[in-house]
Amino acid sequence: MTLINIILSSLLALQVPAMHRDSIEVVLEFESSVRAIEVVDNNTIIFSGFGGLVGISQNSGKTWDTTIVKHNDKTPAFRACASLDQNIFITSIESPGLIFKIPFNNLSQQKLVYKNEHPSIFLDAMAFTDQGIGVVMGDPTDDCLTILIGENNGEDWSLVPCGKIPKTKNNEAAFAASNGNISIIGEKIWIASGGGASRVFHSRYRGVDWVVYDTPLNQGGEMTGAFAISFRDNNTGLLIGGDWGDKKNKYGNLAITNDGGKNWELIAEGTGPGYRSCIVWHPTEKNTCIAIGSEGIDISRNEGYTWKRLSKDGYFTGRFSPDGSTLWLAGHGKIGKMSFDEN
Repeated sequence: MTLINIILSSLLALQVPAMHRDSIEVVLEFESSVRAIEVVDNNTIIFSGFGGLVGISQNSGKTWDTTIVKHNDKTPAFRACASLDQNIFITSIESPGLIFKIPFNNLSQQKLVYKNEHPSIFLDAMAFTDQGIGVVMGDPTDDCLTILIGENNGEDWSLVPCGKIPKTKNNEAAFAASNGNISIIGEKIWIASGGGASRVFHSRYRGVDWVVYDTPLNQGGEMTGAFAISFRDNNTGLLIGGDWGDKKNKYGNLAITNDGGKNWELIAEGTGPGYRSCIVWHPTEKNTCIAIGSEGIDISRNEGYTWKRLSKDGYFTGRFSPDGSTLWLAGHGKIGKMSFDEN
């Protein structure tokens, strides 16, 4: 077996017996870092990660199909994924920026639907609206964020012109930490930036035009600001992040809006979870949200104002099943699930 085959074989996910750490069951282990997981329905979970790794379970995590996606004999890091009409969509980070479309039932059928060879391209996150409009965001390539809009079942992707997007500030970009930079409610889109400035870019309709709002999050450093954004409805949303270089700092890393993102207020100052890379709302318990990061997992039952530690085990990102019974988690070398009924 050649060296490359040995490496690719080790990256492919292995079925492992269920383990429990705190209240988390580790259902899959592999030699890859995964920062993107999406729950399609109560049975179907998809993920993508470093080394071209892509996976899917269609039976609530009992078994998994995995593959390695290559481009020009290289294995890109896919830190963003989403689903539409029984297809997995994955987005690579560094140049060339790639978007692949892969059917649920045939992971070997990998179709490249977009390619961007700008030397500075860096794609951070991906999501679809309920109407099937795709949104991919990335770091600035000129003086605005990279924003791609996908149509025609994810077959056609176009770059939003910089003239329609507010200019970025010095060293303002985003973090490909959890596929959490985009939040969508209906046809409204919110995108969180970080670094030199941490702001929220908003489109009221399908990404056609954009405005931007300031936030009070810790910002100005290389790894500061928002790492994820999540809206519960048209008005209420949460930002989470902090300072990656000072993960224990519990100040300036969590903010809430109640007016659709125009104004943000810092909350849980000094008492919250500290740096986290992901935040998600519970789908059936209105005021409940979960913060996820390498330092642990925390829960709030009052819109983020007070918090309780659920687990010290580190994950990068997570998503709830639609019925709210299971929180699926992705991290370094593992996929986990937490039964929410126990918490």
